[in-house]
Amino acid sequence: MAISYREENFVVIELGSHTTRATIDTTDINRLPTVAIRTRAGVLKQDISALPVSSDSEIVEKQNGIHANDMPDKDEAPEASVKAEEGDEEYMDANDEQEGSELNYVFGSALDTAEEGTVTQTVDIICGGFVSDWDVMSAFLRHIITKELGVRISSNFSPILFSVPPLWPKTDLESLTQIAFEELNAPSILIVEQPLLAMYGNNAATGLVVDFGHSATTVTAILDSAIQWSCIAQSEVAGAAVTERLHQLLQEDRALCAEFGDDGIPVEFAVALKESGLCKIQLLPEGDDSDSELAFQGKKHKVKADVLDRAARILITPDDGKSVGVASLMKQAVLGCETEKRAALWESIHIVGGSSRFVGLKDCLQTELEKSVLPSSNIYANSQTREIKFGTLPDYFSGWRGRGYLAGFLGACIVAKLALNDSKHNISRSEYNDSGPSVVHMKTF
Repeated sequence: MAISYREENFVVIELGSHTTRATIDTTDINRLPTVAIRTRAGVLKQDISALPVSSDSEIVEKQNGIHANDMPDKDEAPEASVKAEEGDEEYMDANDEQEGSELNYVFGSALDTAEEGTVTQTVDIICGGFVSDWDVMSAFLRHIITKELGVRISSNFSPILFSVPPLWPKTDLESLTQIAFEELNAPSILIVEQPLLAMYGNNAATGLVVDFGHSATTVTAILDSAIQWSCIAQSEVAGAAVTERLHQLLQEDRALCAEFGDDGIPVEFAVALKESGLCKIQLLPEGDDSDSELAFQGKKHKVKADVLDRAARILITPDDGKSVGVASLMKQAVLGCETEKRAALWESIHIVGGSSRFVGLKDCLQTELEKSVLPSSNIYANSQTREIKFGTLPDYFSGWRGRGYLAGFLGACIVAKLALNDSKHNISRSEYNDSGPSVVHMKTF
């Protein structure tokens, strides 16, 4: 008989290349994610004297990534077992704190406020939509579960839904499954691709999902809730490219460079400018051309409207002469589908991702698509597209109003409510014990 878990214990984690979002308790899906943390880790400088260990052998274990709690001293093992059997909460809490390689890394606000010299390097955990280091990812997920959501690893009764990028290979899905059961002690899990969840969040089953992420822009065609795997197109022109292009354009402004002195304009200023909401795409040449002002490190700096427009516009029409525009990516994805299904895709376009929040981006994309997709005459073939339409969040999700870029997370919360207690879809611990990490390929939603 399948075990049923309470919805207030359901955990949803959306893994993004820039920001990872998470929440616990899906009883009210009108609630926004409670955790939004940068998908980045700081590698701590190793101080042997500061490690919480009691022998030289345990120090070696820490340095080699072996957990001290996984390999206890022979003399201490019986005592630890007795404490665990007696349900000693103090022991359990300490066990949650000490396990894993989390002690070697720092995340979130602790990384931002870390003292100089304590962090040797920073690591982007997801690059180009793929995990760069699974050891760091394991520590990162453990930090989210224990520190951000307050779940105890030793007594974890929280099923987890993972929202992942669509192009992860089978080996990555297996690694995530192994971490969930062996490191996070999850009772059951479900792994679903982000484009599909974005469709569900917008109350649709067929459409074209355009995810403007940090390190990649991904276009995914979905027909009747089935991802068309041969119809996924991806470009590296995304949020990080906007930051780079904006920094280049700012450096061409001599007056602005003079304000910063010999050190030049730092990349941090370009990041702050991009995230301030001042970057917007002008639809008409005679649009608002007034300069914008941004306070940075106690000083105010003026930035030309043309610079803000050109930097954000590369998401639609790249100006490097090499990259493919998003309209071309969308056509590439649609042309891979059956002819009679193409019109339905163009009439259900879903824009998501953190880099989709630039003012004017959707209108600019619609203008590009109308030029290149819609027929130039009034004579239509049955399979031709007659209209370009964009999907939006349903009005009854009032708590998510104005946050269409988070449609994927809303969809994840909906699926969690429906599937995390459904043995037809979720992966239980017993199934993992029987089949191992490869069980992830046997079940989905």
